[in-house]
Amino acid sequence: MPTPPPQPTPRSDPRRLRPSALPDWPIPFDKRFELDWGDPEVSRRVLREHLDQSHDGASRRLHVVERHVRRLLRLLPAAPADVLDAACGPGLYTVRLARLGYTVTGIDVGDAVLRHARGLAREAKLTRAATFRRQDLRTLDEPERYDAVLLIYYVLEAFRRTQQPQVLRRLAAALRPGGRLVAELRVRPDQPPGRLSAWEYVPFSILADRRHLLLTDATYDDEAHTYVLREIAVLDDGVAVQQTTGAFTPLADVEQLFARAGLRVHAVYDGWTRYRATGLSHSLLVVADKP
Repeated sequence: MPTPPPQPTPRSDPRRLRPSALPDWPIPFDKRFELDWGDPEVSRRVLREHLDQSHDGASRRLHVVERHVRRLLRLLPAAPADVLDAACGPGLYTVRLARLGYTVTGIDVGDAVLRHARGLAREAKLTRAATFRRQDLRTLDEPERYDAVLLIYYVLEAFRRTQQPQVLRRLAAALRPGGRLVAELRVRPDQPPGRLSAWEYVPFSILADRRHLLLTDATYDDEAHTYVLREIAVLDDGVAVQQTTGAFTPLADVEQLFARAGLRVHAVYDGWTRYRATGLSHSLLVVADKP
């Protein structure tokens, strides 16, 4: 009996995947489905979500960004300082800081979001003050030339727990002595432990550019501090699947995590407020200095 031809993997041909082939519960950092932020199609579709002013799902809405920038002015060294905006997305923070007198370098892995960021800088006539390039944080190799580094909107949790100190170490290496890192971390998602599922018809999503049924499956393991959001697009010609994993750092472990990267935590705030974080905080704004 002849050997049947190999079936395509979900990554190479996701719409041929049968729903029955999916694991019952999403597996954290499952290589078959984890979102590839550097994929050109993903970057293009994510940009659409970044710019959507009806939600804060990719970037924050512009009025929220403006409020955050005002808060950053109290935490960053005074302008003119050199700032690295790590995982800058479409450059919403980068360009605003450049407009306020900072020299900002934005890095990201998505080509579409970087093109949009460069366009914002050109429109604002800030191409010298706000520059952008493609760079993966896992391979960042910068000399000590920045006065501050930003890591905004839960970027760190997208890396495996073993990778997080390495990413922080690379960012710390880019700081001048005495430089400051401001990182936004999430402690827990906006759902209780366990599983939440939902479905809706959408005109498009990160998975497709046409109308489809979108199934979402969110699981939160509070003991492992791990959250997985899995999305399945049911299309006329098959299904597409992607997921994002968050590996959270409890408040009690923040100081140790940053110390492993050679950083001294100066303060941990309850999100973007001016109040110190507590055990009830859902997100943190960590301010750490390089000795």
